[in-house]
Amino acid sequence: RTILVQAFNKTVFILYYLSAAFASDNNPFTYNGGSIMGMAGKNCVALAVDKRYASGSQMVVTAPRRVLTVHSKLLVGLVGLDGDVQTFAQEVMTHVLSKANRESGGLAFIVDSSHRNSSTTSHDCSARARRQRRISPRAMASLMSHVLYSSRVYCEPLLVGLQEIDNDQDKPIICSMDMLGAKMQSSSFACSGAASKSLYGMAEAMWRPDMEEEELVRVCGRAFLSALERDCLSGYGAVIYLITPKDGIIEYELSTRTD
Repeated sequence: RTILVQAFNKTVFILYYLSAAFASDNNPFTYNGGSIMGMAGKNCVALAVDKRYASGSQMVVTAPRRVLTVHSKLLVGLVGLDGDVQTFAQEVMTHVLSKANRESGGLAFIVDSSHRNSSTTSHDCSARARRQRRISPRAMASLMSHVLYSSRVYCEPLLVGLQEIDNDQDKPIICSMDMLGAKMQSSSFACSGAASKSLYGMAEAMWRPDMEEEELVRVCGRAFLSALERDCLSGYGAVIYLITPKDGIIEYELSTRTD
């Protein structure tokens, strides 16, 4: 009787994992695998992405997830069905570039006509004009929400950036969205992708407020790698992008299990 119970338990265990694998193969959000996580610190923010790209349960290639570098203080990580991810990325960047082109002419005219006699003042005004032409994280989040709702693609973006408050301080912005464009803003962390459940658990256990840059990279990397160890559809290396007010975007390579 004991042998029969053990055999029954083993059969149930195998059937459970086979059904989970079958469900993941038919889920468009996890079909190509991949996970992303954003985490906020003190005047800095980090975005972690993995490198596993798959077709269902079959491994295809190892490369970092698609990340849009909007400017030096704004990144957008993308997970989902790869074809829809590419379509969404192209449409969003087209909107961003067209907005910048529309505004550049007016701002350039104001700078040139107002400060013709002072090269120093003109240089400062030009730098300020370039900053004003940058799309802000909040505006970018609203734009992506509109594109998602209108296109209905299988893509879940995660936006991380620094919102300029004044000359000496930047506020970290983290905003995740579902495929309908519903925004969820967070002042601590946000996760998306195949290992999102494990990522939320590890991030909640390890995150602390007001972390400095080095501590943020260490905590974000440790939480991200710990979660990837518990998910077979993610991993095969990871990359952390740290956004700081002075240095812009700094990239860190992490090694993970590859089995």
